[in-house]
Amino acid sequence: MGFSGSFIVARAGRPLTELAAMRASGCMPLWWARDGEWQILQACPVADPDPSIIDETRAPVLVAHVVDSDFVTVQAASPDGLSWQCALSPEMARDYGLPGEWIGDSAEVGERAAAWARGAGLRPDPVALGAALVAECDPLAEDLVFALVHALGFRFLDGVGLEPAEA
Repeated sequence: MGFSGSFIVARAGRPLTELAAMRASGCMPLWWARDGEWQILQACPVADPDPSIIDETRAPVLVAHVVDSDFVTVQAASPDGLSWQCALSPEMARDYGLPGEWIGDSAEVGERAAAWARGAGLRPDPVALGAALVAECDPLAEDLVFALVHALGFRFLDGVGLEPAEA
């Protein structure tokens, strides 16, 4: 059995774990990394931050849900209303029965994702983005999340494991 959980990417001046929208999700943070004010947080189980996270951060947000390390559903939105969604490891997602509208056309999704990234002040790599959107997990779908965020222009390095909060 593989990993099932989430990666949340957002821009904030303090750790994502301190945001009200994340605290309301009830998730357990596992891993965290930074790229300036941009952050990526790995959490378990599957965590959906409260939709207020966009209002709280006043910045675009991307949420990737990994299913058993086999495929990933991705949703991204921004304060200006630009949003997109897709599935990474699309053939595996189809095998799981994910609806086609979730998987989307990779060229169309790539254009929307690149526009979202540019709106976030990033410099997306269209070739790498296209490759990430059609790649299949080999062996882990989590690797596709990192391929996607790097293709969008994020440079998360040297993440740290997070200890569960004491009760």
